[in-house]
Amino acid sequence: MAAGNGFILRAGHLLLQHMYRRYTLDEVKRKIVDALQQNAGMGLSGIELAEKAGINRMTITKYLDIMHAMGLVRKKKTGSVNVWFLESGISDLEFPINYTQVQQRLIEFALAGDEGQARRLLVSVLNSNVDQVKIITDVLLPAASTAGELYSRGRIGKTERAHLAAMMSELTDLIKFSAHPAEPRMNVHTLCVAGTDDMALLSKSASIAFQILGWESRHVGSVEQEIDPFFDIDFQRYISRSWAARRGLLLVCVFSSGEGPLKFLTSTARTMRGRLKGELRVAALVPQALQAVAEEGADYAAKDLSGLIDWAEKQLRQLPSSSSSPAPAG
Repeated sequence: MAAGNGFILRAGHLLLQHMYRRYTLDEVKRKIVDALQQNAGMGLSGIELAEKAGINRMTITKYLDIMHAMGLVRKKKTGSVNVWFLESGISDLEFPINYTQVQQRLIEFALAGDEGQARRLLVSVLNSNVDQVKIITDVLLPAASTAGELYSRGRIGKTERAHLAAMMSELTDLIKFSAHPAEPRMNVHTLCVAGTDDMALLSKSASIAFQILGWESRHVGSVEQEIDPFFDIDFQRYISRSWAARRGLLLVCVFSSGEGPLKFLTSTARTMRGRLKGELRVAALVPQALQAVAEEGADYAAKDLSGLIDWAEKQLRQLPSSSSSPAPAG
């Protein structure tokens, strides 16, 4: 009898563990998406979702509210019951995330002028268990590049190109404010500057990628219209004010499709070496035609953003431990 009671108690304990198990957002989201995909167009109530997902109703309700706020699901009041549906554009995403698929969907929404769908798509992905930097390198930047290629081929006009450029800039800001950055890292700083207007989006994206990785990062923007015989003094003064008391790795990243701005900015940044407490490095990300010029003027000439980030992380690992000690107070 005692053994039977013990079995019942253990079974009851396991049942309670199952009922009150703590689920992650990704687990619940996957279950909800699967259930709603199988009932496409019909929708499901909270009770029906709880039954299909095998999760108690209170937990399902909590996560449905979270997903609704994220723009992943929508609800329709039917009598006294909320019926839930997947937002369009979400139902055909694969989990784990297929970055190529997300990129293609983003391009489709952008070309259709559907900014709402594009935003919901990115928010959905950013709130999944993904490499957030890859959302920039493998989704956003290739989508922006595709828009440029379409213009070069005469597939879209100047007005549509301008609209797409504005949309991509806004989506980049969305990533910046929706991403979940790593813990801030000590004494790693980067300054991203575009030497030509057409590289401004890439420069901004790089700055956000470094922020996601925990770097202290600044984006200057495009200085193409500012460069004159005296701009070197102004640029050096800005670097000095920004990094005068900083130690560790100080990385200036130059993005340029023009040889003149590239040479000007890399040489100006290099002259600051030895004037700062930290270890200054200069990197450039340029088109293939300017690789040789970049290699002469910078410590590293990157072909893409992923390569630039990998090199920067390697430079950080190679720094002497004394270079990454905290700056003295005051």
